[in-house]
Formats: sequence, C-alpha cells, structure tokens
Amino acid sequence: MARRQVARRCALDGGFEGQCPEMEEGPHVLGADEVEALRLSDLVGLDQTEAATRMGISQSTFHRILAAARRKAAAAFVLGQSLTIARAWDADLKGTEGDAAGPENSTGGTRMVHRIALPTDDGTTLCPHFGRAHYYKVVELTDGTVTATELRDKFAHVHGEEVQEEPGPSHDDAHGRMADAAHGCDTIIVGGMGPGARDAMTAAGYTVMQTNMTSLDAIVEAYRTGTFVSVSGQVSPCDHGRDGHGTCH
Repeated sequence: MARRQVARRCALDGGFEGQCPEMEEGPHVLGADEVEALRLSDLVGLDQTEAATRMGISQSTFHRILAAARRKAAAAFVLGQSLTIARAWDADLKGTEGDAAGPENSTGGTRMVHRIALPTDDGTTLCPHFGRAHYYKVVELTDGTVTATELRDKFAHVHGEEVQEEPGPSHDDAHGRMADAAHGCDTIIVGGMGPGARDAMTAAGYTVMQTNMTSLDAIVEAYRTGTFVSVSGQVSPCDHGRDGHGTCH
C-alpha cells in the first residue's frame, strides 16, 4: 500500500519575497546559451559533463550558465517577474532580413525600413559598456513607425563573471562577432564604446551613434521622431586600460 503523502511546508503567503533581493529587480532575459543549458539538462536529461561537451564549454561554465537560467526561471514563476528569451545569434542568418528599402506601399512608393541595435542586458535599459552587453534589442522602423522588435544574443567581452577556463577570442575576433550579431541593422546606438569596437562597427558598415540616455523606449522614440542627437565625443569612451572597465559611461 502506498504511504500517505507527508504535508509539505510551502511559502504560499508570499513570505519568500525579499529573501532574494538580487532577483527582485527584473525583468530577466534568458540568453540562448541559458535556454540550451535548460534544454540539455532538464528536458533531455544529460548530465552536466555531457551537456557541457555538447555546448563546447567546460563543465563548470555549464554549471554557472544552468544555475543562472534556473534562478531567472524561478524568479519568473515564483515572483511573477517577466522573462524574455533572446534569439540565438546565427551567422547563417546574416543578410537574410532584406534591404533598408521595403516593399512598395499602396501609393506606388517604397516604404523605408531602418533597424537599430541597442546593447542591453535587460531589454529595457541601454548597457553603458557596449562590449559587455549580452544582448542587442533590435528595433525595426518602417516609415517612422515601430513595426518589430526582438532581443538578440550578442557576443560579449565577459569580465569578472566566470573563471577563464577556455581561451577567449582576440579583441578583433570578438568585435567581428559583435558586428555580425547586429546583421540587418543600419545603426548601432551605444553609451560607452572603446575605439577598437567603434572602428570595427564602422568598418562593418554600421552608423554608430552615442547617447547619455538610458531608457531604450526613450531612445527609440527620439530616433523615431527625428529628435535624437548623437553625443559622440561628449560621453567618455571605454578605457580598456583600467581594471574592470571602471571608466565606462
């Protein structure tokens, strides 16, 4: 005979709130690597060593990614916070979005389509350090109207977040991947940006604009209405010579 289920103690009264203040800010973004870690571990059922091999990373890095993903998912379910999934970066998609000139409109003219990429970590605020940002928020504007948005994985310089177990790419390679991740966009709007990254983005054909604004919605609205003013040269660039990139603004 099956044993009777023992009563469980569950914090259904909301007493769990405030016990994890670092997760209360929200909203949270699940990166493509975090989604893949959840899939391999919790759906496919692989152990962490095999899952890490599948992803081409060390087991300890996989453990860190998986732990972060689970915490974000828990915050969404338990604390009712929003959770957004970023689209995976895929070099094969480069150039598939079409040209800036869209299809013909009803009057026989051509709709003008522009796409801007904004580096962010949460999908709502501009990351002050271009290189460190984990995602792009890509906004499509058609004839001055927002017609589509997406969060897209962006290759990032990672500082102080993980043990450097795997050899990292050179700055040139990292900048090249950041440029590829913005494929289909015309303009990249940043806060702080180092000269190497700026040169790489410009060489890739992007128009780089700089701002001291932080709200992505406000930046997009200013860009959409033609009131956006780039402050290039007025905001301090990233000084890669300082530890921790502490001079990024």
